[in-house]
Amino acid sequence: MYRLKNRCLLPVALLALMACHQTPDTPESTDAAPPAHTVVNVITEPCAVIYTPGTHKLEKLKEENGEESFYALSSDSENCISDCQDFLQNKAFKTTTADGGKITFRHQNGDTTVINLDDPQYTWEVFLFDGKKVTNIDITDIESEYDKVFI
Repeated sequence: MYRLKNRCLLPVALLALMACHQTPDTPESTDAAPPAHTVVNVITEPCAVIYTPGTHKLEKLKEENGEESFYALSSDSENCISDCQDFLQNKAFKTTTADGGKITFRHQNGDTTVINLDDPQYTWEVFLFDGKKVTNIDITDIESEYDKVFI
């Protein structure tokens, strides 16, 4: 049998083996976690909330409208959303984007308004919130819609 010349080598080797041994992680169950699309965004101060549909909703719109009409609708809507963002940025008005799910607007008087963006009626939207009420504006005419809400 081979004799160890250096007696310190055995404890070091044992420590190295123990350090490399890992207990398997127990995976946490995600059954109780809410689905990602049910995340609730809470808006408490005046701002604009900009919503554009996700890929799932875009596919549905393509099926419903036909490919050619869909691309025209999508392009026009994206241009309008871009114009709205530019206008609001020039006004130095706070904007936020929403990815879907529910948005809760907390009014100054304590009331709340909840909007479910997963509803098929919402596609390309801009919601103006002045602290008192929520207005889903016509994105093709941001200037007059803004004036109606804030002036």
